[in-house]
Amino acid sequence: MMVSTAKSPQSFTLDATTAQELAALAQQWQLSEGEALRQAIRLAGREPTAPEVAELSPAEKQQALDKLRASLAAQGVDFDAWVKDARAIRHGY
Repeated sequence: MMVSTAKSPQSFTLDATTAQELAALAQQWQLSEGEALRQAIRLAGREPTAPEVAELSPAEKQQALDKLRASLAAQGVDFDAWVKDARAIRHGY
C-alpha cells in the first residue's frame, strides 16, 4: 500500500544562534537541516514538559527541592557544601 504525504512549504527566519545550533544538530545526526528540524519537533512533542515554577505551590516547590537533594545525595553530592561553594564563587570568595 502506497501512502502519499503532502508537504506544506513553510518560510521562517531563524536568529543566527538558532541557525548555527540547527546546522550543528543536523551534522551530528547526519541529516539535512530540514529533516533535523522535523525530528527535533517530533522529539519535543514526546517530551513531557516541566510545569513553570511560578505555577507550583510552595509545597510542590519544597517537594521538588527535596527530590533534587535526595538525587544529589544518592550521587554523593553534598548539596549544602555545593550551595556554599556557589555563593563563594558568586561573591568572589
